[in-house]
Amino acid sequence: MKNSTIIATLFGIVLVLLATSIPVQTQAQSVTEVQSNPPPNKVLNIVRQSGNCPQNVGLWIISFGYRDEAAMSEQIVIADTLAFAGRAKLATSRFRFVEYQAPLQQAYADCVGQAISPTQPNSLDARYKFRFQNRNVYFSIDLTNTPEGFGAGIVEHKIVGLRPYALWQFID
Repeated sequence: MKNSTIIATLFGIVLVLLATSIPVQTQAQSVTEVQSNPPPNKVLNIVRQSGNCPQNVGLWIISFGYRDEAAMSEQIVIADTLAFAGRAKLATSRFRFVEYQAPLQQAYADCVGQAISPTQPNSLDARYKFRFQNRNVYFSIDLTNTPEGFGAGIVEHKIVGLRPYALWQFID
């Protein structure tokens, strides 16, 4: 019962976070600005290969585990793609891998580059990757390198507030 209260509270925070991200456009602006409040709690630098690219990309990551089940952990991840792209859509989905696609704003349409979260081999961390190419950004969550014996997988994926959202877990 206590865990469901914690989960409901965290989910409420995520919804408030997404509801307060308001696209604002004035007559003098050609690119829509998105103000994310609170700001993402993880920022990845984008390594540009060519074109005009954003400097970085943010992720909201909320981690929680269960005391009743000693070796179970879950993580909610939301990618802040609205800062430089339009509405995201699901591109690929498997149990240990999910990828989203969103069209880049005109200012970044020629961007070719990537941002990857650092992970250790055989770790229980997901690999988060952003690829910028072909006028789109592709955001993926990859659990395929999780060591054998761990029940790691993506248990929920959808679009929330026009952004990619996923819930993944591992169980020992």
